[in-house]
Amino acid sequence: MATQFFSFGQNSNNDKIALNGNVVDKDNNQPLSYVSVGIINKSQGTVSDTLGHFSFSITNENLSDSLQLSIVGYNSLRIAVKDFIGINDKTIRLTVSIAQLAEVVVTSSNPRNNTEIIGRQGSGKLTQISIHNKNSVDETVGSEMGMLYKTKKQNAILKDFNFYISANNFNYVKFRVNIYSLKNGIPDSLICNKQIFATLDNFKTGWTKIDLEKYNIKIIDEFVVTVQWIESRMDYKEKPITILPFAATPFSKNCFARIASQDKWIKKGMNLSNFITITY
Repeated sequence: MATQFFSFGQNSNNDKIALNGNVVDKDNNQPLSYVSVGIINKSQGTVSDTLGHFSFSITNENLSDSLQLSIVGYNSLRIAVKDFIGINDKTIRLTVSIAQLAEVVVTSSNPRNNTEIIGRQGSGKLTQISIHNKNSVDETVGSEMGMLYKTKKQNAILKDFNFYISANNFNYVKFRVNIYSLKNGIPDSLICNKQIFATLDNFKTGWTKIDLEKYNIKIIDEFVVTVQWIESRMDYKEKPITILPFAATPFSKNCFARIASQDKWIKKGMNLSNFITITY
């Protein structure tokens, strides 16, 4: 059977309006990198670059919507799109969150000798999904996709996260790994107070393993682990290719995806080649 490809993205034929700005720390005016910026529950958005700058396009249909900015350790901020367009100073200042996520401290003196692997360890390429918008890799920035995991183990800690890429024509890709609790069956709040990054160099494919033990992330019951596209470099002008294999699960929609960083989540009937290891 031929490999099937499913595009992760959507296009709009409406006239484009550019939104450009900068994000800084309100107290020290330092630029904030990798802030999720986008239209709430819509497919327009991105993340700020290493200098805190962001740029993406919207349409006339978004003029009545709200722009949201969020990053771990800072209070999220919402501003009406019309208000943002109307101001001269396009620098957005975020305040440090007083109620930051607490570090998880493991107090048990018992050694963690038990481990369990949860998720799909297979990497068959019969069905695959492209994570790119067809028009431009820029429209991929901020998008994310991941799987729901469940555990009944008490006092479980995430040991590592593993994801498989079957094709990649980028010299360099940087991902952020996000770990969410759920609310009403949808990813809701981040459960780690640190940003977790992974990089792929020299067109790397195959499995990528991310060590999570140092973060002491305690997980209970259900949670979602996603991979979010942050930045990339492609030396040659060509169609972007980053493809993940999956197994179709039409009756069990445990895969979550969103096209932009503040977009609404979509459930998909697939099981990505992603797995985690927990210790307990």
